[in-house]
Amino acid sequence: MKENPIGVNYVYKNTLDQTIELWIPIPEEKSTTLKPTQLHKLPTGEDLGYFLLHKNDTLHLQYTQKWYKPKQLKYLTEEEITYYLRDTTLSPVNKETLKMAKDITKGIKNKKAQAKAIFQHIVTSYKYHYPPKSRGVESFLRTKSGDCGEFSFLFSSLCRSLGIPTRTLFGSWSTGRMSGHAWNEIHVEDEGWVAVDVSMANLQKNKPLRFLDSDLRTMRWTKYFGETEGQRIVFSHDAEIRLHPRYRDNKDYTPAMEPTYVNDQAFYWGQESLNGAAPYLQPAYVKIDMENLLPDTSLGVENYFGTWETKEVGWRGYIAKSKKYAALVGIATMATYFLSGYEYLALFYKISFIALFTCFILRRERVILFSVLLIFMILSFVSTVSELV
Repeated sequence: MKENPIGVNYVYKNTLDQTIELWIPIPEEKSTTLKPTQLHKLPTGEDLGYFLLHKNDTLHLQYTQKWYKPKQLKYLTEEEITYYLRDTTLSPVNKETLKMAKDITKGIKNKKAQAKAIFQHIVTSYKYHYPPKSRGVESFLRTKSGDCGEFSFLFSSLCRSLGIPTRTLFGSWSTGRMSGHAWNEIHVEDEGWVAVDVSMANLQKNKPLRFLDSDLRTMRWTKYFGETEGQRIVFSHDAEIRLHPRYRDNKDYTPAMEPTYVNDQAFYWGQESLNGAAPYLQPAYVKIDMENLLPDTSLGVENYFGTWETKEVGWRGYIAKSKKYAALVGIATMATYFLSGYEYLALFYKISFIALFTCFILRRERVILFSVLLIFMILSFVSTVSELV
């Protein structure tokens, strides 16, 4: 059994009256209902699977990953360094980004220290907003507002401009259905890949109570340079991964949904690529033939992405379920107590909250806060027992 395992369940069902092309990274240990038509080794080291899904075909991919931890690859080849310094649509490397990066890191020579200065600058200078009106660094610099993708794209852009190999990771939190996230890794020679999560640092700095009741083990914002809480899995180890076989862009659009905007330019997801690359694989990218789409066909998120669910399994998963049950019982019992005045119900709701706070502590989620609440609730429980006796 993997250490701190996370179960991943991905499903794409072709409900359209046509054949759909689908590209998705294939984990080594997986169970899948369909075999890929082609497999291609990516520069990131992953295997990219290419599927042809006919009408009513279902791709069901199941696997288990352990908690996220960067690979300790101490050295990169020249080809890998070039790849992780490349100029892309979402993370450009140009005169503007170089000047910006140099201004931020003025007087700093060490590459890791430069990356940390960029991290701190982005965290303190931009606002988190979901969903963004436009994807990519150009629009993010203009609006100074975006989600985890934009924070990560800008970090990649500025670090690459200074010659620091950087990649944007796309994955998911281990906390439920369709809970996507993006973050970064920089490569430090003799150390390996180092995790950096700029958007989570921004949220923890500016909205520290946002994840108060969640299943995530959040940290102080400064710690998100160099580590993460681990409760996430990776779908793909960079943005703008070139698709094989070649993606054939639609020339004449018959859009069935509103476009996504990339650097303020309309981009039709599932109909075109970024110079042959998927903007990102979270976890898949598809090609839908809009010209042969039946009239009045309605397309939803599942047609463009499929659906996925991630959850912690093992003892952490059991405690997470117990936490939810304890919260439901505690709230229901407390409400009944205040409505009815039946004194013994006070014991039940306080026991439920003692169990709830204990679950938070066992999962190491806001330990100091819930330890204080636990002590308070235990003292309240003892007082109630004394009164009833």
